[in-house]
Amino acid sequence: MIPKRIIPVFLLKGSRFFKGTSFKEHIDVGDPLSQSMIYDAQGSEEIVIVDIEASTKNRLIDTSLIAMIVRKCRLPITAGGGVKTIYDARKCFDAGADKIIVNSHAVKNPDLIKELAAEFGSQSVVVSIDVKKNTKGGHDVFTFSGTEKTNISVEDVIGKAIENCAGELLVTSIDNEGTMSGFDYGLYNKIRDLVPVPLIASGGSGCYDHMVRLFNETGVEACGLGKMLFLRDYDIVRIKAYLKGKGVFVRDA
Repeated sequence: MIPKRIIPVFLLKGSRFFKGTSFKEHIDVGDPLSQSMIYDAQGSEEIVIVDIEASTKNRLIDTSLIAMIVRKCRLPITAGGGVKTIYDARKCFDAGADKIIVNSHAVKNPDLIKELAAEFGSQSVVVSIDVKKNTKGGHDVFTFSGTEKTNISVEDVIGKAIENCAGELLVTSIDNEGTMSGFDYGLYNKIRDLVPVPLIASGGSGCYDHMVRLFNETGVEACGLGKMLFLRDYDIVRIKAYLKGKGVFVRDA
């Protein structure tokens, strides 16, 4: 049995980490290096860092920041923001990232996923998909930090990502992100069987039992956590202890 993963997800703006609600109302939650060191000390298996301004400003995440964190922390880093070429991805890997995230540019150009997988290996390519519920009961995909609606269904984007050799998917509910009211369980139940690679669910976790329900009901491999780590009294050690007590298989912190 493969252990479930608990992954802190950091949103980078400028030189600070931020968290928002439904991709808006961002609040400053700290210095990237110090926050990364905190979760490294707590036994996080990995962290995700995404520059949420990079694509909209047509630039790449600051790879010097990745390198600085890698020098001080042992935990693997998945980094993204503005990755649209093999050259961009290589800069992230050269800085010490273990995986790269592609989002907006991969939705617009799915061949990018295949190119990155061929160059660096599928296991190092994470496709991030941001979705919102629509009036027909489905989910539409949004790009550029939730600012552009694509009119493409989440099922279609997942299909293209898998077809082009994505190694992992990170699917975030924009509606639930930062609300701490629980995950969009229906979304992950709907898409789980479409995803033959590890699936990270993100958006909405606010307490232990939200994660227990997510793992028990949907079968996803990992959950991404944000605001509840910064604004409520939770840490990775206690989260894992609680999940183990509820029968969820996780690695020791």
